[in-house]
Amino acid sequence: AGAAGLAAAKELREFGHDVRVFEKGRDVGGVWVYDAAVEDDALGVDPNRARVHSSVYASLRTNLPREVMGYASFPFASSKSFSGSDDRRFCGHEEVRAYLRAYATRHDLLDAISLGEEVTDATPVVAEASDDDDATRWGPKWRVTTRSVEKGDDDDANAAVVETFDALVVCNGHYSVPRVPSLPGSETWPGTQTHSHNYRTPEGFEGKTVVVLGAMASGEDLAREIATRAKTVHLAARGWTPPREEGPEDGDPGDFPASSYPRNCVLRPGIAELRSEGVAVVFEDGAIVEGVDAVVYATGYHYVFPFLEGETDREGGGESEKKEAFSVAAVDNCVSPLYKHVFPPRSAPSLSFIGLPWKVVPFPQFELQARWIAKTLAEGGLPSREAMAEEAAAFEESLARDGVARRHAHRMGETQFAYNDELSTLCGEEPLAGWRAEMYRATGRRKRSKPTEYRDAAPWDDEAAREAARLQRIAN
Repeated sequence: AGAAGLAAAKELREFGHDVRVFEKGRDVGGVWVYDAAVEDDALGVDPNRARVHSSVYASLRTNLPREVMGYASFPFASSKSFSGSDDRRFCGHEEVRAYLRAYATRHDLLDAISLGEEVTDATPVVAEASDDDDATRWGPKWRVTTRSVEKGDDDDANAAVVETFDALVVCNGHYSVPRVPSLPGSETWPGTQTHSHNYRTPEGFEGKTVVVLGAMASGEDLAREIATRAKTVHLAARGWTPPREEGPEDGDPGDFPASSYPRNCVLRPGIAELRSEGVAVVFEDGAIVEGVDAVVYATGYHYVFPFLEGETDREGGGESEKKEAFSVAAVDNCVSPLYKHVFPPRSAPSLSFIGLPWKVVPFPQFELQARWIAKTLAEGGLPSREAMAEEAAAFEESLARDGVARRHAHRMGETQFAYNDELSTLCGEEPLAGWRAEMYRATGRRKRSKPTEYRDAAPWDDEAAREAARLQRIAN
């Protein structure tokens, strides 16, 4: 019941479907539910670790204005605070969490959500095509196993519950399972290594020499915040791009200027090696920094769907197959095969995914994906399985042809707007308002020109887009 699951519930209900949402946590909001606890494995790689879902750190604020972040059906305006204490355009995580709960309340979704229930298995129940024309058209049904996350002595309360559904919409997010690079020397390096998933505050870094690997949004935030306590922070990343004053139409205005960083923050290329001797970090340009106390990996997350692993069930006792044949595989963070990032060709539309694209404005895109899924489950309209498989294969071939790493298969950036327009067309609706793309681009330029104050300093650089958003809110 995070942002994607709430959008799915809302759209499915509007198309007349009966909906159940299983949420492992104790509240709606997904990763936006802040948890001060961290995992007992700081790198997040031990499969037996005590898991924490949220990756939110205490000081986190949005890096997009709330107006553009909001769902199209429920404005996230700065004219009111949903938490009661934060009306900033670039608000904190508590405000986003409160907004998501307000969205659930506004659309009467809370009664559809089973909190504290973990999905442990989802098995496709496959009928023979000759016996079940519905299965041929709609895909398999799904036998879903859940368990209560509450532990106690009551075996009945903790017993697995198995139910069968006509369709399964996967909205489990992809910001909880750390992706940690395998660096030479990392297993024997005596310093501290942690993933940003387990970072909450800069306490503990006082007077230390720290390397932060990864300069996307969280790496940037963490490097600047840790620098307020540490002796020195080395922010390491591959492919630094000089900032551009006038952001291009591709939406990539380059990296922050070096002069914008704290004086005790040094920009470095990627890490080549961790060396035990001297507790050193060797960078890809050959530079060596000794006496490093900690390495913080801001290197992203894995896409994982553990409940989709295993084998299928066949009605009538036929030979089973691996579930992946009916769902997807996530190899190097490329979830495939998928038709338009949503439907696995072999099991569509009874299996679908919301929220796989990244470097996007997520909430409005979630609603569009959810609406397409809900409409398709109600009315059909997908191409043949063969046609969907061909398009999915062509997309993967284009990655190799264009030199795009598989791990960037779902990275969109500027292409998100054409994708959103396509989803709108598939839903038979008008595209999202143009002010959204304008505000997104203006924010990218502003971040590079005012990296330490872009969240707060008025006047804003997107007044026309702000006014268009306000007028649309009033009209609706």
